[in-house]
Amino acid sequence: MARRSALLLSAGVLGIVSWLLTSSFQLQTFVAPRPSTILRRGQTACHAIGTKTRELLFQPGQRVTLKGPPAMAGSQGIVVGPALGNAFAIQFDNGSIFHIETHNIEGAGTQAAAQIDFNAVRADLKNLMDDPNWDDGSYGPLLIRLAWHSSGTYSKYTNTGGSEGAAMRFVHGAEAKDPENAGLAHAIKYLQPIKDKYPLMSYSDMWILAAYVAIEHMGGPSIEFKPGRVDTPNEKGPEWDGPVIDGKASSRLPHAEYGLVEGFDRDKVLDSEGRILGWERLAQHMRDVFYRMGFNDREIVALMTGGHLWGRCHPEHSGYAGPWVEEMTKWSNEYAADMIEDPWRMVSHSDTWLDTIGAEELRPAPGKRQYVNKFPPAEGGSGLDDPNQMMLVADMVLLWDPAFRQTLEEYAVDDTGSDDNHALRRDFAAAYKKLTELGTRTLTACPFAH
Repeated sequence: MARRSALLLSAGVLGIVSWLLTSSFQLQTFVAPRPSTILRRGQTACHAIGTKTRELLFQPGQRVTLKGPPAMAGSQGIVVGPALGNAFAIQFDNGSIFHIETHNIEGAGTQAAAQIDFNAVRADLKNLMDDPNWDDGSYGPLLIRLAWHSSGTYSKYTNTGGSEGAAMRFVHGAEAKDPENAGLAHAIKYLQPIKDKYPLMSYSDMWILAAYVAIEHMGGPSIEFKPGRVDTPNEKGPEWDGPVIDGKASSRLPHAEYGLVEGFDRDKVLDSEGRILGWERLAQHMRDVFYRMGFNDREIVALMTGGHLWGRCHPEHSGYAGPWVEEMTKWSNEYAADMIEDPWRMVSHSDTWLDTIGAEELRPAPGKRQYVNKFPPAEGGSGLDDPNQMMLVADMVLLWDPAFRQTLEEYAVDDTGSDDNHALRRDFAAAYKKLTELGTRTLTACPFAH
């Protein structure tokens, strides 16, 4: 303990000596812990009615200039996080890290001391949620996907990835280039004005809170928000250590057709029940991905049933096409109910008969396969009058795998009289909160849930 305390001393005598002796500013051997906020007078950084005004000091990711010690005055760097005592860990532009006492730091270009009114942030996010010029009139589904994908990189085995970092905002970084994240740059850009209005709020927190607001705004469960995620200062994201695809390691996000046999000839790739051969390997892949994050089978079904309820797929982004459900901006248990109750058929880009029946929005891009609630006239034309809906093969696995199906059937029951399910609402809220808190170091408990 004595050795650790010595390493974590603020920049005093040892800091100045180290600074003077390392003109090249070599990276020190200590790394600061990364809680998100410094709390003054024992109060939280959250805004709540009935409490005294509190002050939030320097936020990780904020650029600062040093007033001292003398050998460091005028130097600039980025706040990495709070250190022990009344000090902050500052990473300088050359990569070195020192712990600097608060009175030696001043803000550079950003507000140095402010409070974040999370109620105001929520209100601003809610006001931008609906847009008649965007998909189905709402940005909500896209923001839910942004938070999901920014969190779904977590590995409990290495404690890397997760909802901290927001590395996807770096356009040349590994996360931004992940094909599974195609289209999410628009969500990041759309939230930028809100981020500019609240500069002390991290991108990581902004993305997660936006998703919570979207879920609640569209009738879903309220999820308690805890701020404190820290943005990474560079574009380095989690290692690409997913399964090998086409001879290369893939990202950590799930792949909708992993392990399936190739081909589009239904007579060769489907079994007698219409399932694509190799679906068992895809089911195992899904378990591998979600188990790596710390989820169990029930949580997997809850996340898929509540998460794929929203929005639609775009062939220009993912290659897949169409909405999962009829009302894709309204919370319900429709995803589970329709998957179990409706007949589904595998289609590919070559299935042009979809165009002739007014379901061209369900035809995937070349090289992709998905399931739809339509059948060609030659096969009886079932579902021709139903709303256009699709399912990824990864969705259909929930129907085909016995363990997954057991939970899916439970969620498919409308036990509310309003196309909803109590267990699904409860389980999705808990699982999504868990997902969006993966990889965090220190979150601040706020005295409000919504």
